[in-house]
Amino acid sequence: MGEAPAAQFTERLRLEPVSPSHAHDLWVVHNDAEVVPWYDGRKPSLEEAEKQAKLMHSCWRELGVHKWMAYDRDSDELVGRGGLSRTPADDDWGRIYAFLPPEPWARALHGGSRGVPVHANWLEIGWALRRQFWGRGYASEIGRAGLDFAFDVLGVQAVVSCTVRHNLRSRAVMERIGMPYAGILDGLDGGDDLAVHVLLRSEH
Repeated sequence: MGEAPAAQFTERLRLEPVSPSHAHDLWVVHNDAEVVPWYDGRKPSLEEAEKQAKLMHSCWRELGVHKWMAYDRDSDELVGRGGLSRTPADDDWGRIYAFLPPEPWARALHGGSRGVPVHANWLEIGWALRRQFWGRGYASEIGRAGLDFAFDVLGVQAVVSCTVRHNLRSRAVMERIGMPYAGILDGLDGGDDLAVHVLLRSEH
């Protein structure tokens, strides 16, 4: 297994690959009252956040990518979390094939973490910011850093972002960072429909 890469820096943010030491900050972000509704409407426990931080750290080491914790470079304040992740080759994520070019790379897999195959050539991107930092361009800053990392460092062919159809703020960020709208994915088991945005390497 490799080591997680060093922190990335944007104009205003320090982006640290999530590790077990970030568990409390991850818990803080996902317990923000304005973040909770977009993540199944529930607040994770600290124990759940610790498990998630360990998983993210393992993915950084084994798969070379996962989410960052974002901090203001000047104040060290916790802004949120965001970045990329490799998508599992399951029936749910397989529905994204409809929005990707009909080329072999879209379905190519590699072993993944803990033996679960993941898509080799495209990634998912997302972000979650504490409410006090909304509307200040931080999500776009994280998103652009993620796209640069995906295409320039990892060399993937596409980046995908999905959010519930009515999450207009997140969809606006996707458009702002250059991710074109690709279509609507029907919600599973009565869940909300998802808006899908896709950026291809050739368009970056």
